[in-house]
Amino acid sequence: MKRQTDLTMYLPEFMGSYRESEEALRAENPEFTLVWSAADGILYNHFISTADEYGIGRFEKLLKICPEPEDTLEGRRNRVQNRWINIMPYTIRVLTQKLCVICEDTDFVLRKDFEEGYTLMLDTNLEGFGKVQEVEETIAAMVPCNIKVIGRNEIFLHMGGKSFFTGVVAFSEVLTIMS
Repeated sequence: MKRQTDLTMYLPEFMGSYRESEEALRAENPEFTLVWSAADGILYNHFISTADEYGIGRFEKLLKICPEPEDTLEGRRNRVQNRWINIMPYTIRVLTQKLCVICEDTDFVLRKDFEEGYTLMLDTNLEGFGKVQEVEETIAAMVPCNIKVIGRNEIFLHMGGKSFFTGVVAFSEVLTIMS
């Protein structure tokens, strides 16, 4: 919040006739404006949703999160928010809610097979930087060790347009990563 500071209004009436004290107080107004903005920054950094780079860095240090150079402030804020809010007990419903927060606008499929073997299958379509790692961290923290998790992330590439060549070479690579 931007506050306008006018220290001359605190002068007693009999000092109002002295120009030197009035000008000295006017010269100090910008310094008090800086103090107020620093105090606002401290207040904003107490909350994840309003924290700046410095404040998010403090939260990351508390949670032992190492940010990547490519991370945006909003991505870092989402990662901190995801780790900060831990809902106990860990159930399929809570895991699904966490995955909804991480995946945001992309779809995912979570299937469970507890009859034949303790297995969870997760199919995602995450493209955002660091989101797959965040899903891995969430699964590692929430899913018990006796449950096998099979995860698959597919990024769909839609190619379109016209080609005016007599020959075309296309390259496509399919990567399957299982952990």
